[in-house]
Amino acid sequence: MQIYELLKKDHREVKKMFEQAQGALDDGNLFEAEKVFYKIRTELTAHSKSEEEVFYQPLKALARDEKSEELSWEGQEEHHVIALLLNELSRISVNEDAWKAKLTVLSELVDHHVEEEEGEIFKVAKKHFSDAEAEEIAEQMTALKERYKTMIDDALEEDVEIFTHPMRKIPSEGLRPSA
Repeated sequence: MQIYELLKKDHREVKKMFEQAQGALDDGNLFEAEKVFYKIRTELTAHSKSEEEVFYQPLKALARDEKSEELSWEGQEEHHVIALLLNELSRISVNEDAWKAKLTVLSELVDHHVEEEEGEIFKVAKKHFSDAEAEEIAEQMTALKERYKTMIDDALEEDVEIFTHPMRKIPSEGLRPSA
């Protein structure tokens, strides 16, 4: 599988999660909406961070034209705004009026990001990555995304604040700093 198919698969899964959260809100089931939101948060955070490391950074390094570089930066900045909204939603109660509004804005931002990524950014990437490279990037992203999910789950268990800046990378020595 190439990176393009993997990203599309991730995008579809997150879209379904947003629909589940919205459905729960429409039914008045705030507990379920919040539960689905935390799945969205984990998925989007792991997806964004791993995608930036193995897809956007190499693409930006290979980009020889202004448009390609601009698209890479734009994608990364959208990830940053997504991270900010995820953290805002995590800090307020699902009972607050702003929670539903922020979730809607987050969903719309993700939709916009997906549309641009699957359109313009994929076109640029296909010019720069060979088929073999696109497959290797998908494998790297899958492994890295799982590591990020583990880090996020560990942070939640320990009640540690989830990191907000999408450019922070996984420690190369492992998931936890040595004591």
